Order: sequence, then C-alpha cells, then structure tokens
Amino acid sequence: MSIPGPYKSKQVGELPPGSKFWGKFLVSEKNQRKTRNGGELINLRLADQTGFLEVVVWDNCQLQGELRKGVVIGMQADTSLYNNRQQITARRIRIFDEDPAPYMQVAPVPRETLTEELLQLVQSVTDQHLSRLLKTILTPECISQLSTTPAAKRIHHNYLGGLLEHTLAVARMCDKAAQQYQDLNRDLLITGAILHDIGKIKEFELQVTPEYTVEGKLLGHIVIGYQLLDQAIEKLRREGHDFPPLLENMAKHLILSHHGSLEFGSPVKPLFPEAFLLHVMDNLDAKMFVYFEKMVSKENIEQFVTPYDNFHQQQFFTYRYRAKDEAGPQ
Repeated sequence: MSIPGPYKSKQVGELPPGSKFWGKFLVSEKNQRKTRNGGELINLRLADQTGFLEVVVWDNCQLQGELRKGVVIGMQADTSLYNNRQQITARRIRIFDEDPAPYMQVAPVPRETLTEELLQLVQSVTDQHLSRLLKTILTPECISQLSTTPAAKRIHHNYLGGLLEHTLAVARMCDKAAQQYQDLNRDLLITGAILHDIGKIKEFELQVTPEYTVEGKLLGHIVIGYQLLDQAIEKLRREGHDFPPLLENMAKHLILSHHGSLEFGSPVKPLFPEAFLLHVMDNLDAKMFVYFEKMVSKENIEQFVTPYDNFHQQQFFTYRYRAKDEAGPQ
C-alpha cells in the first residue's frame, strides 16, 4: 500500500487523525531528551515555504543518516490526537544532501516590490533634517539587510524579508492615522515607523531559521537602533548639516519607547502622540499577524476553536464568516 505524498506542511495541518503521508522538509529545530522509561524522544520543528510542523520522533523510527538542524529530510509519518491537538509521529526519516534555501519561508510580497515601496516612503518625507537622517541610515547595504532580515525569531514575520514587510505595514498604518489626526507630525511619525526596528538588522541573522547574533543577545534591537540613529546624526553634523537637538531626542524617543513599557523592553514610555501611535501600530501589526496565522493553522480540534495557547494565554476562534455562509457554520 503506497503512502500519499508529497505533502506540504500546510496540507499536513488539514489532515484528519489517522492519516499517513510523506513529504520533504527542512529541520529548523531539534530537541532530544530521555523519556521516563529511559527511551529517546526527539521533537522536531520542520519547515517548508508554506509553514511549519511539530513532529515527534521515537526511538523506533527508521532513520537513515544524521538527523540534525539544517538538513533536508524525507519523512513518512502519521497523524493522531494528543491533548486535543494534532500530533505527527515520524515512522521513517531519510537525510538528503540538498540546499535548504528552497524550503525556507519568505515574505509573500517580492523583495523588489517591498524595497520600491520603502524608497517611495523615504522620498515622501519632506523635512530636511529627517530626510537626510533616513538617507544616511538607509544605505544600499542597509536596505539589503532590511529586506532579508526576519522581524522576530518565532512570533511574527519570522522569515526572509519579514522585517521589511512588518516595517512597511507599520508605516502604512501610521500614514493613514496621520490623515485622521492632523495635529500629528507626519514626517516625524513616518521616520519613526521606518526606523523603529532598524536595530534588528544586527540583532538577527538568518541561518536555517532566525537566530540571535551575539550583539543582539547582549544589547537587543532597541539599543542597537538607538546607536545607529546616534551615529547617523553625528555623521550629519560632521558633514556640516545642522540637526536640532530636541528633534534628535524626539527621534531617539520613538525608537526607545516603541515597545510601550519597561515590561516589554522599552526603557521609557511613549511621551508624545507620535510615539504613542507608533507603539500602537507596531503592536497591532505583530498581533494581527498572530491572529491570521492562527486562522489558517488548522490545529483546532474542537470546532473553530484552537487549543489553549500558553504563549499568548488564550484560545483563538478560527471561523471566518463570508456572505456565502449565510446558513451558518456546519
């Protein structure tokens, strides 16, 4: 009897309990431990361009080759229920000598499109001081890093180009809000939106999956972003360009306060409207990413309700009403 496949990770999430399948995936994480009975248990996080899978590997799994992070594997597995969640158990694994790049998730919008939008946004800033600041920081090298860096290790936009995708989403929402609240300084707000996470270009590096750099672990992206801003302003002054000290402090405050509170990593709370709005929009885009990811995760075993998520401390309701669904959910 043949086993159906190849399946992508997104398709596997839709399989009912008791299904068998095979597919090819990238090992993005591997954790090995002893069971209470003295056996070996391996938990894998597998990836392809459609998403991720959590897989259990017991010591009776047939394994060909060295199973480690960063390798591409072929896997036969089956699905079952465990604590109301889909559990995937590997039965056979074979290691392949393949380039992992085709299995790595990327931003859904092409990099060139995102980069062009960023450049247009920079051009829209008319204040001479903030315009020079953006153009000093956003060198071709910096833009290249911004367009290939993930926005986080795991929670949101954690893939190639995720940082630029998130940055532009925050900037778009800030731009819309500036039309509603006309007392806002639109140039200052857009500058903050573009630069609020700029430190992440040095906080993360994309190996097989997003990983913290040593600098990122020791300093964090808020401090790194502050340093990049400080260095750029000093460079402008050495070149003979004036930069008002109060505007300097306000621009730095946008970076320092965008997480909203000390509890979430900001050393100061937002103290003026543009800083508060930037914090809200940054938080909104990250949270909306999580909600939409949960809508398509297919991990819900109870109808339309996911299992309790320990990290987010809640469940998620996944039913999406459409006009064609007038009869209601089945």
